[in-house]
Amino acid sequence: MIKVHCLVSCVCEVIKRSDADHRPYYFGIWDADFALTSEFVLSHHAAHISHEAMLDWYRLLYGINVQSWYDSSRSKAANLTVLEQFMKTKRPEQSVIVMLDLARLPERENKFHHEVFPHYVMLEPTDDEDRWRMLDPDFRYEGEFDRTRILQAIDQPTVAGGFWFDGSQVKLPDTETVSAYFMSGLKRHHPLTEAVEQVILHHASSPERLPDALKQLPVIAIRKYAYEHAFAYFYERLGIDLVASDFDDWCDKIERLVNQYTIIQHRAIKYSMTRDRTDLLDIQQWLVAQTTLEDDIKRQLVDLFSRFQQKEGETDATRTLYDQLPASSTVIR
Repeated sequence: MIKVHCLVSCVCEVIKRSDADHRPYYFGIWDADFALTSEFVLSHHAAHISHEAMLDWYRLLYGINVQSWYDSSRSKAANLTVLEQFMKTKRPEQSVIVMLDLARLPERENKFHHEVFPHYVMLEPTDDEDRWRMLDPDFRYEGEFDRTRILQAIDQPTVAGGFWFDGSQVKLPDTETVSAYFMSGLKRHHPLTEAVEQVILHHASSPERLPDALKQLPVIAIRKYAYEHAFAYFYERLGIDLVASDFDDWCDKIERLVNQYTIIQHRAIKYSMTRDRTDLLDIQQWLVAQTTLEDDIKRQLVDLFSRFQQKEGETDATRTLYDQLPASSTVIR
């Protein structure tokens, strides 16, 4: 299982246990929202980031209505009371998702080693009312914790949020909705690379802040692995053998895209120490390479999607994807 996005991983758990295909839900996650603060610091989480549209598409694709148990108008204590009551009455077909600060649970593996790490996980009650089971699909972890430890990790000023849903009735997503969802998340530009470039340029004259400004870049960069789910889905729907085709070659390009963000981060740290303009030019060249590489990946996906539409009879085979799009579409040029 590819680590991509913690909330997406949580809601996809029930899909993977059904006859439905979870992979379409990863469409567009490669460009999922992140934050760039007024101080030009990248962050994978911010209070203003809303998952409403993402969860609306989940309902449209799979027929499951994800509802928030967390109410921002209530105090944190009141929300924790709601959660505890929910856990006492929770039925097996219901799923409960909470946002907590994973850094407050140091025994949990967290390869990013951040002092604060907002993260969505799923909770289940156990036979012992003082112990809860934590399921973290993104990190492929499952284990029991003292209820109070989990509540303490939730009761942090840096985190707020939580959802629940009934996963007993999962519908199979229809082709029309899958296509609409793909189109909704397709961007011509590459927001993450553009944001990194803005960060580099802003701190170029005072690069000592670059290490902190790009500290969360790897957390955001792993979302690019969502491309693999899209490639696998379209290849299989088009009857293209994953082993005999160029599928692995595209996966290698996606992995290179992710890894090159780490290279850029390391080059930025180096520049913060050397202040050598040669190092700054090196970073800029890597950013150009990122744009070129992601252009290639998105173009291939557009081609696969166009062929998918033709195969499913959603479009005239004589018309290209570009012919079908309005001039204002954000599809890549």
